[in-house]
Amino acid sequence: MKNFLEKHLNKINIGLIVLITIAPLLLCFNSSLWFDEAYSVGIARQPLVNLFVSTINDVHPVLYYVLLKIYSLIFGTSVIALRIFSVIPIVLLAIFSFVKIRKEFGDKVSFYFNLILLLLPVTMHYGSQIRMYSLAMLFVTITAVYAYLAYKNNKKKDWVIFAISSICSAYTHYFALFTIGIINIVLLFYILREKKELLKRWFIYGAIQIVCYIPGTVIFIMQSTRVANGFWISVNYPDIITQIIEFFFLDSINSGLPSIFGLFILIYMILRVHKLYLEDKKKIRPVTIALTVCGIVILVTLLISFKRAVFIPRYMLPMLGLFIFALAYVLSVEKSRIIKIVVVGGLLVLTIWNGVTLWNKSYSEDNEKPIEAIQSEVQPNDIFVYTTIGPSSSVAIDFSNNKQYFYNKDNWTVEKAYGAFAPQMKVVNNLDEIENYTGRIWVIDAGDTNMYDYINDMEGTTVLKEKEEYYHPFSGDTFIISLFEKK
Repeated sequence: MKNFLEKHLNKINIGLIVLITIAPLLLCFNSSLWFDEAYSVGIARQPLVNLFVSTINDVHPVLYYVLLKIYSLIFGTSVIALRIFSVIPIVLLAIFSFVKIRKEFGDKVSFYFNLILLLLPVTMHYGSQIRMYSLAMLFVTITAVYAYLAYKNNKKKDWVIFAISSICSAYTHYFALFTIGIINIVLLFYILREKKELLKRWFIYGAIQIVCYIPGTVIFIMQSTRVANGFWISVNYPDIITQIIEFFFLDSINSGLPSIFGLFILIYMILRVHKLYLEDKKKIRPVTIALTVCGIVILVTLLISFKRAVFIPRYMLPMLGLFIFALAYVLSVEKSRIIKIVVVGGLLVLTIWNGVTLWNKSYSEDNEKPIEAIQSEVQPNDIFVYTTIGPSSSVAIDFSNNKQYFYNKDNWTVEKAYGAFAPQMKVVNNLDEIENYTGRIWVIDAGDTNMYDYINDMEGTTVLKEKEEYYHPFSGDTFIISLFEKK
């Protein structure tokens, strides 16, 4: 069996790439959305000028949205089509492993890289979600590998690809930006210590990265200033440590087992890497650097979060490729069959468990009920009013022909960012337009909002449809829907 696997390892690896393509696709054929995905759909449906205005006023860089827009011009803006866009970077990452990681680090490392990529619970989820995480994974992994190659071989081609992928990473997600910043610093450290002749090239390509990111820096400063008073992230210590350990293995599973498994993987990797380091520290260097970069990013952002919370576990996704590479390398040199069975078997159990959970959430009939409840009675001149953007974002996407009002009662600076839902949705800071409106008003509340009370207290309003509550398994939101008529 062992000889068969080694003889046909590359053919099996190609089979893994096929499975990596299929797995997230299984979750792409549903139209349910949560807010961040609805935002991406809205952005893809905007004219290019509006896209830039909204994304610049959002809290993320612009590259993902621009590429999503270009893709949508060819394949359309249906939810299913836009989901499939996120599968592409996952597949490209697997191909990159087969083509480049295999060439530089061996068949076994590439095989285990793709096996882990397939079996990690987060792969299926974020490979089918209409967000930038899979794209950030791809760019950061390419950046890290080509930083290593630039250092090792000092070829111009490697430096150019390193710089381009680094710039793309920076324009995809801010944690990708931070990660490639650490990669550049670590690269400089080793150049100063061992290869000073590369210093000139490091400065040249570092300068190229900085110059190309000047517009991104301006956008980052604008976004940071704007969201300072309405930042939603919170970090709870010491719970965040458990969340970090379990994140890649937990995803949608409601159990403590992923935490135990994650702790086992962490301890195993620390002990194994330490042993390999003592045997040959230069040979294991790519692994120690990958883990060091991940550790620095997590540690520094957690320290920053004492002052202002900037870290949530899913922001580790851009550096997922570095973690996978480190684990793949360790498994490729692992001699214990029992250890390999435990790791691969554990991943297989968790990903099947997570896949079934995600499937049930994605294709639950309950996801359609709130939209169907509105569709059965909505009229062309009806308007929608809400003060929570969570469940209401789906309404903004599905009922784009009806005028909608987001009552921004907390005065968040979201007017331009929520242009993603234009022209059907308008952000208002008071209810004057609703006070002067005559006609039917749909109210969308969540579990903790009271738009119903605002409208019910207005003079001349009559309740046509009392509150009906619907749970939306895919997003975890609760839709509380009511209908008024105002004379």
